[in-house]
Amino acid sequence: MGLKQDAAEVTNTQLNEQSVLAINWVQQSGEYQALAYQAFNIAKIVFDQAKAKKVRQPAIIVDIDETVLDNSAYQAGLVDTNNSYELSTWNKWVAASGARTVPGAAKFVNYVNDSGGKVFFISDRDKSSNKQRNNNDLEIATINNLKANGFKGANSTTVLLKGEFTKIIDGKENTSKQWRREAVENGQADSKKYTIVALIGDNLNDFDQAAGITNQERRSYVEKHSSYYGILDSIPISKTLEPAYIALPNPMYGNWETGLYKPQAGQKPSQKNQQRKEVLIRWLPDK
Repeated sequence: MGLKQDAAEVTNTQLNEQSVLAINWVQQSGEYQALAYQAFNIAKIVFDQAKAKKVRQPAIIVDIDETVLDNSAYQAGLVDTNNSYELSTWNKWVAASGARTVPGAAKFVNYVNDSGGKVFFISDRDKSSNKQRNNNDLEIATINNLKANGFKGANSTTVLLKGEFTKIIDGKENTSKQWRREAVENGQADSKKYTIVALIGDNLNDFDQAAGITNQERRSYVEKHSSYYGILDSIPISKTLEPAYIALPNPMYGNWETGLYKPQAGQKPSQKNQQRKEVLIRWLPDK
């Protein structure tokens, strides 16, 4: 009863306060830095293995946000406000091109592009801030942000944002990243057909849109695909090559958070706060 009474008074300001340590960990800790370098060191090994296997036109797919660009400043900007993530403010942040690089990301991307491979940036950022067909201001801002952080090869053919290479399924436009990955493989992206050897992201959905909704489903997905993480499939190259999955840490936001919540329970701050606490595995000392 006490938990529910406290939850009734919760605001977005209080929810944002709960994220302070996660944001500080990303911005201040050496441990976050170490894990980022570790991920890209593994990615380099995977790419080098692909070259040793003589993989044809090897490509690496990287997500952008919290994978190669650090947007923790946007998350920090919500602290001490009653605001939550909104597409309008997010797009303003994207347009400002102010994100810093994730440690090790630019060095790795440049290594691949300089060593006979190709990196494609596949993100669910919007291409346009106003949805006009010929407007691509957010794509331009994203490319400029990547270039400002030293990323080579960032251009309109390698930066593939939400709304590009979509498919109509059951009469509706489907914007899954899967179709953009297929465009890389079948030559639609830049007129060359590539073999994807690694998918790098901070969200299981960067690897597979079917990773699940609840965290129980997502943990089961990881368990089932545990051999994919950090390892290039060793089957003969004459058969289908399964790319390595390489995950970056992101404790600030993602589908893991929405996986905490029960859709039928609602999404008000008080309800989110209650559900965050309900799923905790606790140890309490004897009185």
